[in-house]
Amino acid sequence: MEIFEIGQIVRLKSGGPKMTVKKADGQDGETPIWACQWFDRNGKLHADSFPEDMLDIFVTKTYGSFDS
Repeated sequence: MEIFEIGQIVRLKSGGPKMTVKKADGQDGETPIWACQWFDRNGKLHADSFPEDMLDIFVTKTYGSFDS
């Protein structure tokens, strides 16, 4: 079962920059591998592939609504 979708924003479980899922990139045994892209602080594009177990979906925190 693939838990990520193309274009989804993810982050390594250990931290680091937000990355965009580019494509499924095969499997390492039973673990799917995902190709991701991200920009560094200088705007340089990087790409690498990571096992699914190393990635988390990036979720922005919301602090409620100011509407009454």
